[in-house]
Amino acid sequence: MHPDFTEEQVELKASVERFCREKISPERLAAWEKEPAGIDGATWRAVADLGWFGLGIATEKGGSGLGLVEVACLVEECARGLIPLRVIEAIRGATVLHDLDPAADELAQLATGVRRATLALDERQARDPAHQKTIHSGDTVAGEKWCVLDPSADWHIVSARDASSGAVLLLVDGSCATHSALRSFDGSEQASVRYDRAPVHRRLASGDTAVSGLRRIHRVQTAIALAEMVGGMRACIDATIAYVKEREQFGQKIGVFQAVQHQIADMATALTAARHLTWRAISRLAYGTEEDVELELAAVFVARSFKDITMTSHHLHGGAGYVIEHPLHYHSERAQTLAIRYAPEGEMLDAVASSLLD
Repeated sequence: MHPDFTEEQVELKASVERFCREKISPERLAAWEKEPAGIDGATWRAVADLGWFGLGIATEKGGSGLGLVEVACLVEECARGLIPLRVIEAIRGATVLHDLDPAADELAQLATGVRRATLALDERQARDPAHQKTIHSGDTVAGEKWCVLDPSADWHIVSARDASSGAVLLLVDGSCATHSALRSFDGSEQASVRYDRAPVHRRLASGDTAVSGLRRIHRVQTAIALAEMVGGMRACIDATIAYVKEREQFGQKIGVFQAVQHQIADMATALTAARHLTWRAISRLAYGTEEDVELELAAVFVARSFKDITMTSHHLHGGAGYVIEHPLHYHSERAQTLAIRYAPEGEMLDAVASSLLD
């Protein structure tokens, strides 16, 4: 099943695809790995000029005023084209701050890429704010967050506990935090971040509003991750089909062998199902028509399929698919990271099982 995108959404996806085709290459990806930001300044400014950072931000704040479906369209093509991860994280952070506080003055700078926001929500052993140890007291916050992507971002959206309000969501100046780098599968910037009575710039939500806001954030971030996964799956399949049409073995193209054709067909079938589940979940979430555990079901299937497809791609590429000069490894690394961070299989299956048993 192919999603029924609007004309504007199709053009958005096509424009991102063109940009990636013109600007992204294995050589540039390798060079960007040596950059502290994972991307050079000229490409970052080019992305900002295209309005990607402000796609989900209101026009009054310098954005495009579009919704989750359009943001997911953008991110899918970014993942397919291997846009550096800092760009995707900046899009995520800007979208979350807009959802929490559409009138925030900081949005104008986030929309132009001048400043960045990141999410600092999870602790080493707790995601539920009721069990977290990060404390908001007075005008400061103290505690430690783990697996924070883009920890050098200008603004941190931090979840904490407050003695009077319970759960709170706070906007904290990133320069007031200290962070220690953590290793990640995909080489992305990730850290544990400590706030030692860091001053709070503003409270974004508290009490039940913060709890519902956190739930919304986690679900939207998972939905965006599914779009990333579909984009990566498409890139792997496209590259593999092109390769088996050219690679010769035993005097003929390996694409003529039935075993290879069967594996390509299995990859395509998995992509078709993943795309359907992903866009149904994203659309339902965007328009407030979610039913039961659609997002969790999509997360379980899509994450597993993405990892399987990358492994099959490596297999069919042979040795060529295992050298770092080939871009395939970026997709397989991202598959592992996205699955662990946004679609943990045990957690998602627990939600599905609970729904079936209720």
